[in-house]
Amino acid sequence: MISSTLLGIIAGVVGVYLLLRRKSLIADTICHAALPGLAASFLVQIFLGGSGRNLLGLLMGAALSGGLSAITVSVLGRVTKLKPDAILGIVLGGFFGIGMTLFSVIQQIPDQMGAGLETYILGKSASIINADLQMIVAASLFVTGLVWLMRKELQLLCFDPLFASASGWPAGLIDAMLLGAVLVVVIVGASVVGVILVVALMVTPPASARFWTNRLNPTIFISAFMGGTSGIAGTLISLYGERLPTGPSIVLVATAFFLFSLFLGTEKGILWRFWIARNRRALSDNEHVMRSIYELLETRGIPPQQHGQVRSAPVDLTSLKQMRTWGKTRLSTVLGRIERRGWITINPAGDVILTASGIQESLKSVRRHRLLEVYFSNLAILSPAALDRGADALEHDLDDDMLAALELEFLQQGQAIEIPESVHPIPTTSTN
Repeated sequence: MISSTLLGIIAGVVGVYLLLRRKSLIADTICHAALPGLAASFLVQIFLGGSGRNLLGLLMGAALSGGLSAITVSVLGRVTKLKPDAILGIVLGGFFGIGMTLFSVIQQIPDQMGAGLETYILGKSASIINADLQMIVAASLFVTGLVWLMRKELQLLCFDPLFASASGWPAGLIDAMLLGAVLVVVIVGASVVGVILVVALMVTPPASARFWTNRLNPTIFISAFMGGTSGIAGTLISLYGERLPTGPSIVLVATAFFLFSLFLGTEKGILWRFWIARNRRALSDNEHVMRSIYELLETRGIPPQQHGQVRSAPVDLTSLKQMRTWGKTRLSTVLGRIERRGWITINPAGDVILTASGIQESLKSVRRHRLLEVYFSNLAILSPAALDRGADALEHDLDDDMLAALELEFLQQGQAIEIPESVHPIPTTSTN
């Protein structure tokens, strides 16, 4: 469990930078490219009269093979015009094919000398010994220390690589150090979940963390937490489950975290975005109706006054419906919502009357909309419909700072900013 947890943490940390660098697939390439190194190291040990199961020798072979794949990707990217995904696919397929061929050769060796080598493909969490744990602890300290010391450089490389290069930073060297950390994670991950599944721990937790935050440090902590928790939960599931392998169980827990984040993440989760969009539309509809009520009263020469008026004149629903061109259900929903907020009252005849707080809200909506209309009309010659649509699209995002900037511009021009005149005629409606 300790080994799985440490692997999940360091894989989650390194994976964040791979995700930001858009190089997550290179982790998959290195993972698959480690297979021929494992097999070749085993065959060399057998040829030299050894057992073929020397841990250090196997991991060194995997490291050399994985490092060679990373170098191959870099060289092909410089000397060819192939797209990065094509290069990664070619290198991954080539190394994996070599690895599987060598493994088929090993399986034909008599006396089952190759038995147990497949544990490095699918992991061997249940049979980890102290030497494996010590190696994983040392790798965890190395990776976390490297990422901590290089955190500023990695952040600059991830978010603005051109600026990093122009400022004299050795972008290529920093990238190579990141790939070195990836290689270390792959090597130690072979003992826990196997070289095939370790890539999932470098991709899934960082991708899950991105649904919760847009800041780097929280993303790293969330990714590390999910990776470590996946290691703990996956190990427990494997322990108490009937014949459930540890490596796949860990990856499945990480996948469950991803699905949870996909739907409920507070930054980019599907349900959260739906909720935000729903609230945004509700806010927009509220402001549109409040502005329409004001403008209907304005066309009749009785606009609500900012001071000293506790109730506006009534507006009939027919005129309001014509003004908004909405369906009856949508309009009724919005009226019910703003009535619960205390902005309007509806008399027995069905007419809408603004309350004192409703008058203030309607004035705010009209003011924001018309300030934007006048601002746009000063920038370019646009049709009244275009001015109206532009103001409609932006008025709900106009915060206090933006509003103050608009007001300052109008004050500098000597214009009144209380309630500007509409730059286009208000549509005439029924005056019942």
